[in-house]
Amino acid sequence: MRKVMGTLMGIGLTFVLVGCGGLGTGPNTTSRVRLLNALIGGPSGGVNIVQRGMPVNTQPLLYGQILPSANGGISAYYTVVSGGDAITGTGVNTDVYAAPAVSGTPLAPEASFLLSPHTPGQSDGTYTIIVAGIVGQTGAEGPTLFRAIDNVPSISYGTTNAYLRVINLAPDTAGTAGITLLNNGLPIQGLTNISYGTPSSSSNYVPLSVVAGSTFDFSVVAAGSNTPIPTQSDISHVTLQAGHAYTMFFIGEVNPINGAPHFDVILTEDQ
Repeated sequence: MRKVMGTLMGIGLTFVLVGCGGLGTGPNTTSRVRLLNALIGGPSGGVNIVQRGMPVNTQPLLYGQILPSANGGISAYYTVVSGGDAITGTGVNTDVYAAPAVSGTPLAPEASFLLSPHTPGQSDGTYTIIVAGIVGQTGAEGPTLFRAIDNVPSISYGTTNAYLRVINLAPDTAGTAGITLLNNGLPIQGLTNISYGTPSSSSNYVPLSVVAGSTFDFSVVAAGSNTPIPTQSDISHVTLQAGHAYTMFFIGEVNPINGAPHFDVILTEDQ
């Protein structure tokens, strides 16, 4: 069984996506974006996330993969041209296609995302764009593009807390009360009843007290249940570092059918 562990260091490589319809490439006119493929039943060769006619990813984005790769360290991000207007509700049109295509029949309905400029050294203008759902399904479980706002809280020097958020991408939990994250069998305040599709807006990072030399014994239950949902990855001995922020993405299906991938977790270190 795999162990899921946050790490301390990493180098983020960035690439600039330039195209028409952006705000230019001067100071504070670019945003940071990482990508996650949680689409069940999608093409085995991966997908392309496309903005302004160009793929954001520099290689096919496979199921369960986040790009750019953090290589076991702090999350890396692509740099893209900012766009959109919060007042008018307009954004950057975003599509997903079977790689290597950048046009044609999309795998999910087009989405328009506001991408605010990123200030160097800050967490503003930083996002995760996700494709999730089930190919061939419609409604809440159908293929969908989401945007999560990676707004990491200001972390005080010397804090003994780590910060964690949960994003539920298991489509068979759509229409339910969601999932709840436990530590040592007890619900974590602020990480309960996490509905499918929560990243359509933003998610809060919750402080967790870190005891030196100890690990977190995480488990997941359906909201209102006491029965743990099995995960492919072992989350019973997770190390989080004080002063760092993390995201747990839950993907796959709680009750997989038709060969769908089993429920699993991806842990990223966001700061």
